[in-house]
Amino acid sequence: MPRPAWEALLERPKAGDTLKFWKSDRWGRSAGHVLTTVNEVRDQGSTVVSLTENFDLGTKEGRFMFAVLPAAAEYELELRAERQAEGIAAAKRREAGGTMLPGKKKAGRPRVIGPAELAALRHLVNDGVSVTEAARTLKISRSTAYAALANPV
Repeated sequence: MPRPAWEALLERPKAGDTLKFWKSDRWGRSAGHVLTTVNEVRDQGSTVVSLTENFDLGTKEGRFMFAVLPAAAEYELELRAERQAEGIAAAKRREAGGTMLPGKKKAGRPRVIGPAELAALRHLVNDGVSVTEAARTLKISRSTAYAALANPV
């Protein structure tokens, strides 16, 4: 994904400038990309300072910590994506004929509005109450109310 503002920022620092940043994982999409980018900035003679992570990139210990943190962030991101994919696959298996959790009939997010709420919503709207006011009365969002009214079921 192109990041034109980021690319423009990286062209600005000159030798002797200090480039401050919030967190190291915001420098790139992968640990390798982060390290390459920071090394390019440092090779231009600029100093790189983290505002939240207390280490000095001018020392070997600071460079080590800077290398570890983006790698840990990348690992966490991949682990989260893997767990999400496993959860989706398990839900699809349950929905396709396996057993669902007790009391559930289908996978996915539960409906906010049931048959009783839909009937009340339709009754209020038919009596001349605006959809916004009816939604507020039933404590549902306006978009949920419009979606429910658009569904003929």
